[in-house]
Amino acid sequence: MKCYVCSNDLIAVADKLYKCTSCKTLQRLNPEEYYQNILEVYNSKYFAERYESRYGRKASEDIENMRKITHRRLDTIENIYLREGECSGCGSGSCGGCYVRNFVSSLKNKSLLDIGCGIGVFIDMAKRRGFNIRGIDINKEILHLLPPDIRDRVIITDFANYETNEKFDIITIWYVIEHLPNPREVLRKVWGLLKYGGILAISTPNGNGFTQTFKPKFYYSLVPEDHIFEFSPDSLSILLKEENFKVIKIVNTGFHPDRVSRIPIIKNILELYQRITNVGDTFEIYAVKKVQI
Repeated sequence: MKCYVCSNDLIAVADKLYKCTSCKTLQRLNPEEYYQNILEVYNSKYFAERYESRYGRKASEDIENMRKITHRRLDTIENIYLREGECSGCGSGSCGGCYVRNFVSSLKNKSLLDIGCGIGVFIDMAKRRGFNIRGIDINKEILHLLPPDIRDRVIITDFANYETNEKFDIITIWYVIEHLPNPREVLRKVWGLLKYGGILAISTPNGNGFTQTFKPKFYYSLVPEDHIFEFSPDSLSILLKEENFKVIKIVNTGFHPDRVSRIPIIKNILELYQRITNVGDTFEIYAVKKVQI
């Protein structure tokens, strides 16, 4: 049994769940077969009962929190987009390999593809900021949950089957890559869909994060059956770099000291530890499509 990311040895940590001894990625064996066996979970209950059982509230009750997170993510994307620039050739922006930014340009009408758009909170907010948005999701049950004015911008399909000649400025994958059986192929396809200098933004659980470090058995019991991979920031960075992305920023999120202890003094120590180490149970990673040399 070898790791999907680094080909080192795996050890069993729970039923049907394995961990790499080197890069610390959590993963399932035979990911494609495993994926086919759990596809039925993406049904009408996914954004109702299942969401509530995982997060303690209905998705409809979590909209405002989702919007706050979306504003922060869009701010990060805009700042990176206007800051990053690179040229492998002339250095002036006039050759085909350039993606030198106009630092005073607007991001209005920049194209954005959200893979696994769910109930559409992110693309709805992105549209309000002026992005030309498109969403993809495998779950047809989301259609009636989407805001009416973006419904026609969402395609119901598996990303593996999505075909287009369009190139995007930004592609986002929020809490989706852990569900997919072929992350490398996804990243390669994303690379082909991005313009040079385009941004890829991903959020995902941290398979080597805070709770896993202090209460591993408890954390493994929380891993949903539809999570095929849970990367660490290091292991996902490895995949991105191997697929010619330049990692720009990693944001650790999902700080839950109460998962480890509810004793006030211990919880305070854990909160201090998290502030110092900046290690959470989830993380976001932002990368730029590099010029191939």
